Amino acid sequence: MNPMHMHLRHLATACLIFLGGLARGQEHPFIAQYELTELSGAIRIDWTIQGGSTCNGQDVERSTDGIVFVNVHRIEGICGDAGVAIPYDWIDEAPPEFSTLYYRIKLGFDGYTSVKTMTFDQITTSAQRFFPSPVRDQATLALNVASADAVDLRILDESGRILVEQLGIAGPVIPLDLSGLPPGTYIYEATSNSRQFVGRFVKV
Repeated sequence: MNPMHMHLRHLATACLIFLGGLARGQEHPFIAQYELTELSGAIRIDWTIQGGSTCNGQDVERSTDGIVFVNVHRIEGICGDAGVAIPYDWIDEAPPEFSTLYYRIKLGFDGYTSVKTMTFDQITTSAQRFFPSPVRDQATLALNVASADAVDLRILDESGRILVEQLGIAGPVIPLDLSGLPPGTYIYEATSNSRQFVGRFVKV
């Protein structure tokens, strides 16, 4: 191959890599700070642009597989400032439940930030969820409570006899080992900050 053609090919490949997203651990030169914070029912994205007016318009993009990203928020206007660092933030108030989420910021035509990831194990669209059902041995109970809230949990048989009792356990996602229960229909009762959650499940 002609040396000039080879050089241009390598240059084009490098540009595509830069514009398509940086490798994890490598950050865009215009980004001074970039982080994710898990909130109750949401995820906050904070980033700071430093180094001048660097782009026109920004897009927050989210993915559930780290490959296919969709635009979930748009910020219009010139990004950054010639003299000072400019902070930006956005709260994703509808992250997919029980998912590993990937975020990146598109800086206009100036490429992308690195990809940040967070596991979001919260329930936001309903009060409670028990899965799988029917269950064999292992199950999960998810409650719409804050991550700092303690939960008192009881599992009862249909006659109301308490078979399992766990007090002061951490929510909102509670793993359950039900291998010691015989097949049948059971009731769970959970209490957290005076809120009560009740449901049934079948063990096979």
